[in-house]
Amino acid sequence: MAWGKEFWLAALFLVLLMGVDFSVRGAGPLVRGGARLIFALVVAGIVFYVLGTMKIFQTKIKLGTFAKIWGFIFGICLGGLFLLISILGHTALMMHAKTVVADTMMALSAGIFEEFLCRGLLFSAFLSVFKQAKYKFTEAALASGIFFGLFHFMNLISGQGFFPTLQQAAYAFVIGAIFASIRLTTNTLTWVVLIHALIDWQPGISVTHTVSSLASWPVFLAVWGTILVVTVIFLIAFDSSYRQESVKEDV
Repeated sequence: MAWGKEFWLAALFLVLLMGVDFSVRGAGPLVRGGARLIFALVVAGIVFYVLGTMKIFQTKIKLGTFAKIWGFIFGICLGGLFLLISILGHTALMMHAKTVVADTMMALSAGIFEEFLCRGLLFSAFLSVFKQAKYKFTEAALASGIFFGLFHFMNLISGQGFFPTLQQAAYAFVIGAIFASIRLTTNTLTWVVLIHALIDWQPGISVTHTVSSLASWPVFLAVWGTILVVTVIFLIAFDSSYRQESVKEDV
């Protein structure tokens, strides 16, 4: 499918998502979670049919030394931020959640829908847009991350405050770039879907999606800015490794 049509299909999915949410407004958490999960699975099936695969490359790209070094640093940031703090913390809280089934369905729906949309359909479209660029994977990752961040401004419709939404969109942009990096290195959508779902797996997500807390801006910018820099350096290194692999194949 041409990249322009992929963008239009992504827009259609977003409109349909709002329709699904509107149709189950006022229903219980189980109904909302179930509706979201069914819709996410349908979207994933359509995206898989359109793309024909969850892979980007025939075989995984072998990382160069520079990429491996920054990949290690990137892994430390990812592990410390998500696996230790976010995922383990959420798991502990979920042990006492009253809506654990509905919350699980909602978290799975977010991981499946948003990853197949952003790191699947849109990432494919942006790769086509930047196919002649020297750093096409870096540019496609950042572009899809920007879209992922903008996607969270939809929470304003639910009454979420502007500045909490702005912070949410900003760290969603960074996380989007991180997820694109993971997809590139693992050559599949499976891991980003799982990690995304685990991050969202927290008590009450099936009841409300809004965020009311606001972090200190200097701390917020320092933390997420540092992670973004590490991620971008890794993506640039990945692009270099890809070009080296391409040269070897041409020889």
